[in-house]
Amino acid sequence: MKQLLADYIFSDTLRYENHRLIYGSTAENRMELGGFLGAAVLGALLYGKDESHERNIILNTSEGRKQFFKRYEDETLQENGGYFNAEVQTLSEAYIELNGDLTCLFAICGNERLYDLAFGLMVDYMEMLVEEQVREHIYDLVPWTQPFAQWLYDAGFVETRRQHLLAIDWTDPAGVYALAEFLRKPTEETEPTFVFDGLSADQVLNGYWEWLWNAAQTEANLYPDFKVRLAEYKEKILKDETEWGFIKPEMKDFSPDRINLFREWMNQWTNFVKEKIKPETPKQQKKEEQMFFPDNVLKCPTEDTKEKYAATREYIKERVRYDKEFGKFVKNASRAKLCRQLSLLFGWYVDPNSLRKSLLRSPKRKTKNYT
Repeated sequence: MKQLLADYIFSDTLRYENHRLIYGSTAENRMELGGFLGAAVLGALLYGKDESHERNIILNTSEGRKQFFKRYEDETLQENGGYFNAEVQTLSEAYIELNGDLTCLFAICGNERLYDLAFGLMVDYMEMLVEEQVREHIYDLVPWTQPFAQWLYDAGFVETRRQHLLAIDWTDPAGVYALAEFLRKPTEETEPTFVFDGLSADQVLNGYWEWLWNAAQTEANLYPDFKVRLAEYKEKILKDETEWGFIKPEMKDFSPDRINLFREWMNQWTNFVKEKIKPETPKQQKKEEQMFFPDNVLKCPTEDTKEKYAATREYIKERVRYDKEFGKFVKNASRAKLCRQLSLLFGWYVDPNSLRKSLLRSPKRKTKNYT
């Protein structure tokens, strides 16, 4: 199989040579289009011809185009092919060669469909490079870091450039010129963007919290007293994440609307964290109303009674015989509720599990001695 970008002569006025598309018959009127735009025109002009089969050029499927892009980058590796900044520069230079007049490129392609195919290839490729630059979400480009106020501040500046790249029209020579100039002489962005492309505010807050809480749990689980550690981490998170005065001096040059938007983010985040880390309050059980009291018939077992649960079992058995209300309660109540009432009646805690074991245990029968 031939190389994708092997030299090829189309006519006396058009050829592809040394990874550049050369148009014109004399040195005075000749123009050269390098970078991916030149390769895209080559691919479009060869597509459907026998030569395209020899070079395995497939442009009518997504996978075919991806292969075209990869082979272009492999074959132009020594020329920095595929590097975003270099591709922007070569596209800008190509537009300069065309004097910003794309009708000349139309003349090279020869008809509307080939022109659209070449430009479509170039736009798809540049947008792919942009996606590699900006990633799918801002947190892929600016990893989460504590505290949230610092991450938000840093991410806001990156998002400004991120959204600028996403908005570039690659068929607009003026926009490409401006971007190429910025990449040559980058200037510091003065206005951060606190609205993140492709993410709602809830998604940002929940995503950050999931990262933060997972990290706290992972660290706490390294220690045997992890519950104590996690409680300490909660206090630290609540303190660190709700105090953001340290970042305010950095925002002195922000416009009022940016300052207000940052403040709205932090107010929402503070409420979010406080809701997630509520102070733990002890559970208060509903006070049980005592239904039964000691009487003159049976003596209640005391906590220091020997085999107190056997004594409790016998107490229940005997009281059921003469106290109909008590018998009805024992028959219908859950064991837990019975134990709560017995605890109130006896004045000591009756454990449901211990009572269950005693009730299941058959009392020992006395044997007669006939000797």
